Amino acid sequence: MLNNIWKIIFLVFLSSCASDSIVDSENNSSSNPNNLDIVTWNIERYPKHSNTNNYLESIINNLEGVDIIALQEIESSADINELANSLDGSWTFYRHENSDWGELSYLINLETITFQEPYSILNEYQYYFAYRPPYVLEFNYNNQDFVLINVHYKCCGDGNLDEQDSGDEEYRRLQASIYLDNYISTNFNNSNVIIVGDFNDSLDDSASDNVFNIFLDSSEYFFTDLPMALESNYWEYWSFPNWPSHLDHILITSELFDEYEKSNSTCTTLVFDNLFNNGWLGYDMYISDHRPVHLSLDTNQ
Repeated sequence: MLNNIWKIIFLVFLSSCASDSIVDSENNSSSNPNNLDIVTWNIERYPKHSNTNNYLESIINNLEGVDIIALQEIESSADINELANSLDGSWTFYRHENSDWGELSYLINLETITFQEPYSILNEYQYYFAYRPPYVLEFNYNNQDFVLINVHYKCCGDGNLDEQDSGDEEYRRLQASIYLDNYISTNFNNSNVIIVGDFNDSLDDSASDNVFNIFLDSSEYFFTDLPMALESNYWEYWSFPNWPSHLDHILITSELFDEYEKSNSTCTTLVFDNLFNNGWLGYDMYISDHRPVHLSLDTNQ
């Protein structure tokens, strides 16, 4: 259950949010062409199959209006470069490091986005981020500046937060959230900040075990994917149906609340397994065990 403070914040805020914030990909594979469209996608052990890029090229080319795709678990710079070059239009990629490790990465649409080269933050605390320090992209869209932070928190655990054990997976995720909040408050105060990625934990855990309390209890943040996380029909909405659970989130700061309240703004889980003849089995074989989550933000002033 959500704690009492967050219940109040959630009910008040949700009452004014985009009314169609829960939509499946079959009905929402494209968005308003003037919106800022960001997708977060853990493409498991990329590329997990020799045909992965062929499928991704087709899927991404049919996602109209996407501006940035924040990626997790990208193991090959050569393959992600090949994918970027194969996409319609003009795209580029950035990967945190050129290694065999599953790195945080970006695919960026050069026709709509101007940006500074991405950089990592909180490197001194990378233990709490499972040695994947947050990857920051500062960019401009439609004459407005934004800060995008891509994360991949520590996986696993028993669901119980043990604050006396520095090796406890939930404790490491809790500390990652605390350090991230402090960094944003110190360095990006009053900025349009969007935090995306595989957070490897659920939003609706009890208050005593919830690693996101620092965000959930604050009026400065909102998880735009919270309605999906609270859905009981996980197959329609959850990003990690094998568990099943919803682990991939999109968090915005208060500077973007007005934009997200607009009727053209949405947050959806993209159910691409519907595109495969054998459904989830085909998607999981060729693409990933995670589904992407898509934020479409009406930034028109």
